[in-house]
Amino acid sequence: MISTENLPLASKRLPIVALPAADTGWAERWQGAFGGSPGQLRGLLVVGHGTADPLGAAETHEITRRVAALIPGVPVELGFLEVIGPTIGESLQRLAERGCREVVAAPLLLFTAGHARRDVPEALEEGARRAGLAVSQSGAFGCHPEIVALSRQRRCEALHALDPVPSGSTVLVMVGRGSSDPAAHAQLAEFAAATLEPGSHAVRRDNACGRVEFGFVAAARPSVAEALAAAALGGPAVVRRVVVQPHLLFRGHVEEQVEASIRQARAAHPEVEWVQVRRLGAAERVARALVERAAAAIR
Repeated sequence: MISTENLPLASKRLPIVALPAADTGWAERWQGAFGGSPGQLRGLLVVGHGTADPLGAAETHEITRRVAALIPGVPVELGFLEVIGPTIGESLQRLAERGCREVVAAPLLLFTAGHARRDVPEALEEGARRAGLAVSQSGAFGCHPEIVALSRQRRCEALHALDPVPSGSTVLVMVGRGSSDPAAHAQLAEFAAATLEPGSHAVRRDNACGRVEFGFVAAARPSVAEALAAAALGGPAVVRRVVVQPHLLFRGHVEEQVEASIRQARAAHPEVEWVQVRRLGAAERVARALVERAAAAIR
Protein backbone atom coordinates (compact mmCIF):
# COMPACT_ATOMS: atom_id res chain seq x y z
CA MET A 1 0.00 0.00 0.00
CA ILE A 2 1.11 3.56 -0.70
CA SER A 3 1.43 5.64 2.44
CA THR A 4 -0.85 8.69 2.29
CA GLU A 5 -0.59 9.61 5.96
CA ASN A 6 1.10 12.87 4.99
CA LEU A 7 -1.91 14.09 3.03
CA PRO A 8 -3.69 16.92 4.87
CA LEU A 9 -7.39 17.16 5.54
CA ALA A 10 -9.11 20.04 3.79
CA SER A 11 -8.78 22.27 6.85
CA LYS A 12 -5.27 21.16 7.90
CA ARG A 13 -1.93 22.43 6.71
CA LEU A 14 1.25 20.39 6.55
CA PRO A 15 4.21 21.50 8.65
CA ILE A 16 6.03 24.15 6.66
CA VAL A 17 9.12 26.26 6.97
CA ALA A 18 9.02 29.71 5.40
CA LEU A 19 12.41 30.48 3.85
CA PRO A 20 13.68 33.80 2.49
CA ALA A 21 14.18 33.85 -1.25
CA ALA A 22 17.94 34.46 -0.96
CA ASP A 23 18.69 31.65 1.53
CA THR A 24 21.99 30.20 0.28
CA GLY A 25 21.97 27.29 2.77
CA TRP A 26 18.63 25.99 1.59
CA ALA A 27 19.87 23.03 -0.47
CA GLU A 28 22.25 21.81 2.21
CA ARG A 29 19.55 21.74 4.88
CA TRP A 30 16.99 19.91 2.78
CA GLN A 31 19.17 17.49 0.85
CA GLY A 32 19.88 15.50 4.01
CA ALA A 33 16.20 14.56 4.24
CA PHE A 34 16.57 12.43 1.11
CA GLY A 35 19.32 10.21 2.47
CA GLY A 36 17.18 7.05 2.63
CA SER A 37 17.49 4.11 5.02
CA PRO A 38 20.94 2.55 5.65
CA GLY A 39 22.11 1.11 2.37
CA GLN A 40 19.05 2.39 0.52
CA LEU A 41 19.04 5.19 -2.06
CA ARG A 42 15.94 7.36 -1.95
CA GLY A 43 14.67 9.09 -5.07
CA LEU A 44 12.08 11.78 -5.76
CA LEU A 45 9.25 11.36 -8.25
CA VAL A 46 7.65 14.58 -9.44
CA VAL A 47 4.04 13.75 -10.35
CA GLY A 48 2.50 15.95 -13.02
CA HIS A 49 -1.18 15.97 -13.94
CA GLY A 50 -0.52 15.72 -17.67
CA THR A 51 -1.68 17.99 -20.49
CA ALA A 52 -1.84 17.97 -24.26
CA ASP A 53 -0.69 21.61 -24.25
CA PRO A 54 3.00 21.66 -25.29
CA LEU A 55 3.71 24.73 -23.15
CA GLY A 56 2.09 23.19 -20.09
CA ALA A 57 4.14 20.02 -20.55
CA ALA A 58 7.32 22.07 -20.99
CA GLU A 59 6.59 24.00 -17.80
CA THR A 60 6.21 20.73 -15.88
CA HIS A 61 9.56 19.51 -17.21
CA GLU A 62 11.13 22.83 -16.23
CA ILE A 63 9.90 22.47 -12.64
CA THR A 64 11.41 18.98 -12.53
CA ARG A 65 14.72 20.39 -13.75
CA ARG A 66 14.61 23.06 -11.04
CA VAL A 67 13.79 20.46 -8.37
CA ALA A 68 16.74 18.31 -9.42
CA ALA A 69 19.03 21.35 -9.27
CA LEU A 70 17.88 22.10 -5.70
CA ILE A 71 18.80 18.63 -4.41
CA PRO A 72 21.90 17.56 -6.37
CA GLY A 73 22.80 13.93 -5.87
CA VAL A 74 19.18 12.82 -5.39
CA PRO A 75 17.70 10.86 -8.33
CA VAL A 76 14.71 12.83 -9.68
CA GLU A 77 12.25 11.70 -12.34
CA LEU A 78 8.97 13.08 -13.73
CA GLY A 79 5.88 10.96 -14.24
CA PHE A 80 2.48 12.08 -15.53
CA LEU A 81 -0.87 10.90 -14.22
CA GLU A 82 -2.62 11.03 -17.59
CA VAL A 83 -2.62 12.24 -21.22
CA ILE A 84 1.14 12.15 -21.89
CA GLY A 85 4.21 10.19 -20.86
CA PRO A 86 6.30 9.12 -19.20
CA THR A 87 3.72 7.53 -16.93
CA ILE A 88 4.09 7.28 -13.18
CA GLY A 89 4.88 3.57 -13.52
CA GLU A 90 7.53 4.14 -16.16
CA SER A 91 9.27 6.79 -14.06
CA LEU A 92 9.20 4.63 -10.94
CA GLN A 93 10.87 1.87 -12.97
CA ARG A 94 13.47 4.38 -14.09
CA LEU A 95 14.22 5.31 -10.46
CA ALA A 96 14.58 1.62 -9.60
CA GLU A 97 17.06 1.22 -12.47
CA ARG A 98 19.01 4.17 -11.05
CA GLY A 99 19.46 2.26 -7.80
CA CYS A 100 16.60 3.59 -5.69
CA ARG A 101 14.75 1.34 -3.27
CA GLU A 102 12.71 4.09 -1.63
CA VAL A 103 10.87 6.92 -3.40
CA VAL A 104 8.89 9.89 -2.21
CA ALA A 105 6.30 11.00 -4.76
CA ALA A 106 5.59 14.73 -4.79
CA PRO A 107 2.44 15.63 -6.77
CA LEU A 108 2.21 19.01 -8.48
CA LEU A 109 -1.25 19.59 -7.03
CA LEU A 110 -2.55 22.82 -5.55
CA PHE A 111 -5.16 21.29 -3.25
CA THR A 112 -6.09 17.97 -1.69
CA ALA A 113 -8.95 16.47 -3.69
CA GLY A 114 -9.69 13.45 -5.88
CA HIS A 115 -6.30 13.26 -7.61
CA ALA A 116 -4.36 13.50 -4.36
CA ARG A 117 -6.59 11.11 -2.41
CA ARG A 118 -7.39 8.51 -5.06
CA ASP A 119 -5.88 8.71 -8.55
CA VAL A 120 -2.25 9.38 -7.65
CA PRO A 121 -2.10 6.80 -4.80
CA GLU A 122 -3.60 4.14 -7.05
CA ALA A 123 -1.09 4.81 -9.83
CA LEU A 124 1.77 4.86 -7.32
CA GLU A 125 0.70 1.60 -5.73
CA GLU A 126 0.61 -0.23 -9.05
CA GLY A 127 3.90 1.29 -10.23
CA ALA A 128 5.67 0.60 -6.92
CA ARG A 129 4.61 -3.05 -6.99
CA ARG A 130 5.96 -3.52 -10.50
CA ALA A 131 9.22 -1.72 -9.75
CA GLY A 132 9.76 -3.27 -6.31
CA LEU A 133 9.90 0.08 -4.53
CA ALA A 134 8.71 1.49 -1.21
CA VAL A 135 6.84 4.69 -2.07
CA SER A 136 5.35 7.43 0.10
CA GLN A 137 3.37 10.45 -1.09
CA SER A 138 3.65 14.06 -0.01
CA GLY A 139 0.73 16.44 0.26
CA ALA A 140 -0.61 19.12 -2.04
CA PHE A 141 0.73 22.67 -1.87
CA GLY A 142 -2.27 24.17 -0.08
CA CYS A 143 -1.25 27.41 1.64
CA HIS A 144 2.48 26.83 1.47
CA PRO A 145 4.19 30.24 1.98
CA GLU A 146 6.13 30.00 -1.28
CA ILE A 147 2.92 29.45 -3.28
CA VAL A 148 1.08 32.21 -1.40
CA ALA A 149 3.96 34.60 -2.08
CA LEU A 150 4.07 33.65 -5.76
CA SER A 151 0.32 34.21 -6.10
CA ARG A 152 0.71 37.68 -4.61
CA GLN A 153 3.61 38.36 -6.95
CA ARG A 154 1.57 37.41 -10.02
CA ARG A 155 -1.23 39.75 -8.95
CA CYS A 156 1.24 42.60 -8.43
CA GLU A 157 2.67 42.00 -11.90
CA ALA A 158 -0.79 42.27 -13.46
CA LEU A 159 -1.57 45.53 -11.66
CA HIS A 160 1.84 47.17 -11.80
CA ALA A 161 1.36 49.34 -14.89
CA LEU A 162 -2.31 50.18 -14.28
CA ASP A 163 -3.75 53.34 -12.78
CA PRO A 164 -4.96 53.00 -9.18
CA VAL A 165 -8.65 52.25 -8.63
CA PRO A 166 -10.39 52.66 -5.25
CA SER A 167 -10.55 49.37 -3.39
CA GLY A 168 -14.32 49.65 -3.03
CA SER A 169 -14.62 49.64 -6.81
CA THR A 170 -12.33 46.63 -7.31
CA VAL A 171 -13.37 42.98 -7.17
CA LEU A 172 -11.00 40.01 -7.07
CA VAL A 173 -12.26 36.79 -8.67
CA MET A 174 -10.27 33.74 -7.62
CA VAL A 175 -10.76 30.88 -10.07
CA GLY A 176 -10.11 27.23 -9.26
CA ARG A 177 -9.93 24.21 -11.52
CA GLY A 178 -12.89 22.67 -9.70
CA SER A 179 -13.53 19.35 -8.01
CA SER A 180 -16.45 17.23 -6.88
CA ASP A 181 -14.82 17.27 -3.44
CA PRO A 182 -17.05 19.44 -1.22
CA ALA A 183 -13.94 20.97 0.35
CA ALA A 184 -12.86 22.57 -2.96
CA HIS A 185 -14.50 25.93 -2.21
CA ALA A 186 -13.16 26.05 1.35
CA GLN A 187 -9.60 25.34 0.22
CA LEU A 188 -9.70 28.05 -2.46
CA ALA A 189 -11.21 30.54 0.01
CA GLU A 190 -8.51 29.74 2.57
CA PHE A 191 -5.80 30.28 -0.02
CA ALA A 192 -7.31 33.56 -1.25
CA ALA A 193 -7.45 34.84 2.34
CA ALA A 194 -3.78 33.97 2.81
CA THR A 195 -2.79 35.97 -0.28
CA LEU A 196 -4.75 39.00 0.96
CA GLU A 197 -3.15 39.14 4.39
CA PRO A 198 -1.08 42.31 4.91
CA GLY A 199 2.38 41.83 3.48
CA SER A 200 5.42 43.83 2.55
CA HIS A 201 5.25 47.17 0.76
CA ALA A 202 6.05 45.37 -2.49
CA VAL A 203 2.82 43.38 -2.38
CA ARG A 204 0.56 45.86 -0.60
CA ARG A 205 -1.11 47.06 -3.78
CA ASP A 206 -2.51 43.64 -4.66
CA ASN A 207 -4.62 43.71 -1.47
CA ALA A 208 -6.71 46.64 -2.67
CA CYS A 209 -10.05 45.00 -3.42
CA GLY A 210 -13.47 45.61 -1.97
CA ARG A 211 -14.63 42.00 -2.13
CA VAL A 212 -13.73 38.56 -3.41
CA GLU A 213 -15.76 36.20 -5.60
CA PHE A 214 -14.98 32.56 -6.36
CA GLY A 215 -15.54 30.55 -9.53
CA PHE A 216 -14.69 27.07 -10.77
CA VAL A 217 -14.03 25.82 -14.27
CA ALA A 218 -15.61 22.39 -13.72
CA ALA A 219 -17.38 20.13 -11.21
CA ALA A 220 -18.20 22.87 -8.70
CA ARG A 221 -20.32 25.99 -8.42
CA PRO A 222 -20.38 28.87 -8.97
CA SER A 223 -19.00 28.56 -12.48
CA VAL A 224 -16.46 31.04 -13.80
CA ALA A 225 -19.17 32.79 -15.85
CA GLU A 226 -21.40 33.06 -12.78
CA ALA A 227 -18.55 34.46 -10.68
CA LEU A 228 -17.64 37.06 -13.30
CA ALA A 229 -21.26 38.15 -13.64
CA ALA A 230 -21.55 38.49 -9.86
CA ALA A 231 -18.33 40.51 -9.77
CA ALA A 232 -19.52 42.98 -12.41
CA LEU A 233 -23.03 43.48 -11.05
CA GLY A 234 -23.12 42.61 -7.37
CA GLY A 235 -22.30 44.69 -4.32
CA PRO A 236 -23.24 48.16 -3.13
CA ALA A 237 -20.43 50.02 -4.97
CA VAL A 238 -20.00 50.67 -8.67
CA VAL A 239 -17.46 48.18 -10.00
CA ARG A 240 -14.70 49.71 -12.09
CA ARG A 241 -12.15 46.90 -12.14
CA VAL A 242 -12.39 43.11 -11.89
CA VAL A 243 -9.14 41.24 -11.30
CA VAL A 244 -9.45 37.62 -12.42
CA GLN A 245 -6.82 35.30 -10.95
CA PRO A 246 -6.87 31.66 -12.10
CA HIS A 247 -5.17 29.61 -9.39
CA LEU A 248 -3.40 27.31 -11.82
CA LEU A 249 0.10 25.94 -12.07
CA PHE A 250 0.69 25.50 -15.79
CA ARG A 251 -0.74 26.35 -19.18
CA GLY A 252 -3.54 24.11 -20.42
CA HIS A 253 -7.15 23.78 -21.46
CA VAL A 254 -8.42 25.09 -18.10
CA GLU A 255 -6.67 28.44 -18.55
CA GLU A 256 -8.06 28.68 -22.09
CA GLN A 257 -11.58 28.25 -20.70
CA VAL A 258 -10.98 31.03 -18.19
CA GLU A 259 -9.76 33.32 -20.96
CA ALA A 260 -12.89 32.59 -23.00
CA SER A 261 -15.10 33.48 -20.03
CA ILE A 262 -13.22 36.75 -19.53
CA ARG A 263 -13.73 37.68 -23.19
CA GLN A 264 -17.47 37.08 -22.83
CA ALA A 265 -17.61 39.14 -19.62
CA ARG A 266 -15.68 41.97 -21.23
CA ALA A 267 -18.15 42.05 -24.13
CA ALA A 268 -21.12 42.02 -21.76
CA HIS A 269 -19.66 44.69 -19.44
CA PRO A 270 -17.34 46.98 -21.44
CA GLU A 271 -17.62 49.63 -18.72
CA VAL A 272 -15.56 47.40 -16.40
CA GLU A 273 -11.79 47.04 -16.65
CA TRP A 274 -11.03 43.32 -16.77
CA VAL A 275 -7.56 42.28 -15.63
CA GLN A 276 -6.31 38.70 -15.95
CA VAL A 277 -3.53 37.49 -13.67
CA ARG A 278 -1.14 34.95 -15.16
CA ARG A 279 -0.77 31.39 -13.87
CA LEU A 280 1.91 30.48 -11.33
CA GLY A 281 4.09 28.86 -13.99
CA ALA A 282 7.47 27.15 -13.76
CA ALA A 283 8.81 29.45 -11.06
CA GLU A 284 11.59 28.69 -8.59
CA ARG A 285 9.15 29.12 -5.71
CA VAL A 286 7.08 26.18 -7.01
CA ALA A 287 10.16 23.95 -7.07
CA ARG A 288 11.14 24.96 -3.55
CA ALA A 289 7.66 24.30 -2.22
CA LEU A 290 7.63 20.86 -3.86
CA VAL A 291 10.95 19.89 -2.27
CA GLU A 292 9.77 21.09 1.14
CA ARG A 293 6.57 19.10 0.89
CA ALA A 294 8.56 16.00 -0.08
CA ALA A 295 11.03 16.49 2.77
CA ALA A 296 8.17 16.92 5.25
CA ALA A 297 6.67 13.63 4.07
CA ILE A 298 10.00 11.85 4.63
CA ARG A 299 10.36 13.19 8.15
